[in-house]
Amino acid sequence: MPLNLHDIVRGAINIVNPDEDVWLIQNIGQTNVKGRITAVYAEPEKVRAQVQTLSGDDLTVVNDTQRTERDRKFYLYAETKTGNAPSGIIRPLGKSGDFMRRNDGTYWKVYNVSEDYTTDGWVLVLASQQADVPEQVKSLMEEIDD
Repeated sequence: MPLNLHDIVRGAINIVNPDEDVWLIQNIGQTNVKGRITAVYAEPEKVRAQVQTLSGDDLTVVNDTQRTERDRKFYLYAETKTGNAPSGIIRPLGKSGDFMRRNDGTYWKVYNVSEDYTTDGWVLVLASQQADVPEQVKSLMEEIDD
């Protein structure tokens, strides 16, 4: 059995910054309807997250892009129902990035997967808060909220 250091330190981290539940809405590709390309999203899934501000090291990952105080890193602690780790924008696969919704109603778009330890039950993603959210994402969340 491999040693999972993250499990060892989680208790101490949660004393300072408790986990929160977020909704993960995964982009599963795109569709073409009469020449209009639109993203397709899976059903929302509730996952535990540790949300933190970006550090200088995180910003080097996204070199030459403008990042603001509206960017965060999310440590997500659940395997997804689809069996896929969350993902950012992957142009060759036609994926436009996953979304998350926090309990305060804000939406966050994943633009980078910094660390992928899905086999150990967690993944670190970088995300940016969004003002404009695709209608399909909103509709999926409205079904959950009802």
